[in-house]
Amino acid sequence: MGKVSGDVVVFLVVFPLSMNICFFLAGIQFGRLLEREADNSGGVEFTWRGALDNVTKPRGVISVGPWGGSGGQPFYMRGASAPRLRSIVLYHSGAIHSVACDYTLAGDYEGPPPRVAGPWGLPHSYGSRGVRTEIDLPSGEHITAVEGTTGHFANVLGVVITSLTFRTSSGRTYGPYGSVAAGSHYFSVPAADGTCIVGFWGSSGWLLDAIGVYMKPSCSSSSSDTATPASKKVKAVAGVPAA
Repeated sequence: MGKVSGDVVVFLVVFPLSMNICFFLAGIQFGRLLEREADNSGGVEFTWRGALDNVTKPRGVISVGPWGGSGGQPFYMRGASAPRLRSIVLYHSGAIHSVACDYTLAGDYEGPPPRVAGPWGLPHSYGSRGVRTEIDLPSGEHITAVEGTTGHFANVLGVVITSLTFRTSSGRTYGPYGSVAAGSHYFSVPAADGTCIVGFWGSSGWLLDAIGVYMKPSCSSSSSDTATPASKKVKAVAGVPAA
């Protein structure tokens, strides 16, 4: 039996060892990625910052925003018609940990449970336990403005959503939830007359990193919609113009 050359021996030893090291390092990176991307999106999908906009948003709405940082994984709502928000659930402490919402679409019956989007983010993270808050929106009451601040939280390097406030067509104000610290950047998304906010999109990981809204061009104080002149525009303050 012939002798095996030294080069062959080196190859047989070094090559498998190198492959194992590569797989080990790849496993570590993949684990970190999963850890960073932890987010129960409730089956909601997304394409970031309006790409393929007609596919990644409900029909009959306008995308506005987002505000916040560039971290996290994108999320969005989708449907054959504009959602009707039933409730919003937040977990918050010194920042907004997560957001979720219940909603219905045109044609849904009142009997079955509403559809659920989210939660986007984790209720508890970075050593902080979020406080749960639920905002119920009875039939005929709409969100007419979302306000908030962006900044830093704990040892997070990137910018996140640090507070949120919601205003409704009934004149109610919910919030601010979270924390408004010195140096925070403020944003405000008011809806024009006859327009309302019907959903959310953005990005999240362990926290809510960024948030945008879906606006419906025509809303009413009842469960049925009324027409709104096309000349009425959506207003966005301190953010990206409506898409």
